[in-house]
Amino acid sequence: MQVLKTILFLAASIQISFAAGGILYGTVTAKNSGLAVAGAKIEITGTTFNAVTDASGYYEITDILPGTYEASATQTRYKKQTIKNVIITRGDRRQLDFQLTGKKIPPPPVTTERREMSTRSIKKKEKGSFWDKLIPKFSPPPPPPPETVEMTAPTERVSKPHSSQSGLRAGFADDNQQFNYFSKFLEQHKKVPHYPLHVRERLHLTVLDKNGKSVPNAQVQIYEKDRLLAGGRTYADGSFFIFPQEIKLKSDHFSAVIKTDSSEQKIKIDRFGPRTLSVQMQTARPNYANIPLDLLFILDTTGSMGEEIERLKSTIELINLNLSALNIKPALRYGMVLYRDQSDDYVTQAIPFTSDLEAFRAELQKVSADGGGDTPEDLQSALEVSLHEMEWNQDGLRLAFIITDAPLHMDYGQQFTYASAAREAKEKAIKIFSVGTGGLNISGEYVLRQIAQYTYGKYIFLTYGEKGESEGGRPGSVSHHTGTNFNSENLEAIIIRFTKEELAHVSNIEIKENLPWFEAQKLKDEDKQKTLSILFSKAVQQLVDFSTIVIPDSTPAALLPFDVSFDSQKNNAEYFYEQLLLSAAQNPSFKMVERKDLQTLTREAGLRLSGLTKEDNAAKIGAFIGAEMLITGKFYFKDGQYELFLKLLRVETAEVLSVTRVRIDPKLGL
Repeated sequence: MQVLKTILFLAASIQISFAAGGILYGTVTAKNSGLAVAGAKIEITGTTFNAVTDASGYYEITDILPGTYEASATQTRYKKQTIKNVIITRGDRRQLDFQLTGKKIPPPPVTTERREMSTRSIKKKEKGSFWDKLIPKFSPPPPPPPETVEMTAPTERVSKPHSSQSGLRAGFADDNQQFNYFSKFLEQHKKVPHYPLHVRERLHLTVLDKNGKSVPNAQVQIYEKDRLLAGGRTYADGSFFIFPQEIKLKSDHFSAVIKTDSSEQKIKIDRFGPRTLSVQMQTARPNYANIPLDLLFILDTTGSMGEEIERLKSTIELINLNLSALNIKPALRYGMVLYRDQSDDYVTQAIPFTSDLEAFRAELQKVSADGGGDTPEDLQSALEVSLHEMEWNQDGLRLAFIITDAPLHMDYGQQFTYASAAREAKEKAIKIFSVGTGGLNISGEYVLRQIAQYTYGKYIFLTYGEKGESEGGRPGSVSHHTGTNFNSENLEAIIIRFTKEELAHVSNIEIKENLPWFEAQKLKDEDKQKTLSILFSKAVQQLVDFSTIVIPDSTPAALLPFDVSFDSQKNNAEYFYEQLLLSAAQNPSFKMVERKDLQTLTREAGLRLSGLTKEDNAAKIGAFIGAEMLITGKFYFKDGQYELFLKLLRVETAEVLSVTRVRIDPKLGL
């Protein structure tokens, strides 16, 4: 009995010792651009302590024993940074920020698809307008590369280390939601070999029935006068994207014809008008009980993909159980396209769609990881098979998941490229989710994100047991609660989740969109101005990243006074306003109109600052103060905290480009 007491005492002592350890936290950013670096791994040398940065570049490591350490940050497309003499004391919160320098990536020789582009400049609304900065003049394509090229030595691919933790974990980025961030990502890495998908200019059309419900599979045709430019089907939520530069639109105005089995509508569209449009049909959509649902796995089966393949084998029944149990009872079919490379025992193998789960599992059990050698694989052949040989349903939902850890070959001279596949998938409303696993370099990530964004999917990245936000959050001064845009879950959980979201659009299930928010708490060892600076810098950056249009640097912008619920909160509202204004002024995307100028100009125009936060008045105030963007805020006190609901508005069209929310500890106020 005495021995047992001793053991329990020692165990409790060890637990107390760890609980009283220190905390290391901070952010990882790119040195040149200042953008957050997601997926960077922070390690404390000589220990098992590590963390991975979230979408905002934040990391935190807890329960570190007191001592002096060396910490490093690594990410596949950046050079490793090591910081020595990091002192951790008991109960201490030590901030350690990293700034990573990008690696130089030598581009492999490629045969680039070249779509003919007009050399004529796009007509602008007015000289020097916002659109002058946004839309580049078209220029003739560069000459083709020489036929004789020097090939780089092939790189060996090695198996990834197997984690003893919870298996494959998945985070994701919705590049259609964070559209401005994605556009800057493409620009930042434009030297990466790729085929062009011209998405910088984008309009989002949503088709609804007479009851306001989404209409999938509606036929949309885009006309410039009588010339048909493009067409395709709507996705499950009624969405259809128009990329004017992709379809060689020359005019400022064009039209869209939308057809369903029982209704037809025609609308006129201003190319430079609102970025989001909706059209309501005159009839109700049909009942979608037992709607056909095709799930296709486009699977890299080369030697380093063993863990991913085994994970899919062990969880396909779980995926099926979760989806087939829904009230809508979808008519599920599963299919696969396996791919390797030209020199392997096969390039592609197609397993046709089947509703027989046992038959599909039997085929899946035969799949093994083998081959490869040089890093790139022949994804383009797999995409061609997926689009042309798989017999997709015509009146339901169509989802595909590319799963790979390698970039693709673009030096085989293939006529059907991944860009061709993305365009055709969009026309057929096949949504492609791309999954990049550990070790995927920037060349692979760039292409996978292009495919997913163009087809209205998401880019998913796998890790191997690292902790993320979903493990319980972090107790820092500023925490980011990202709602739907970034999370860490098992791969199968994310497949189930995204598929359920698609089915929710055609059922009576209510879709709850979790708005991302930031939360700030007062810490004893951090000045409150510093905490507020961190808070509002992150909030402003999210408004910029999630904008539905591209925001060029130094865009004229103004911050309007907050709409305050109670007069007793006006002093705090003014205080937080000034802090937010400082953060907005430091963001490179904006050139802020100063507050004194704002007051003077509106007074001269006979306007009052109060009441100007409504979207309908954005164009009016913007015309007077010379701002192209406005940030508005509604300030209130709720559940023991200050809350600030922020919107980014485009002055020209008075449309909301993005929103976010912040929660503030009252101790950070006056």
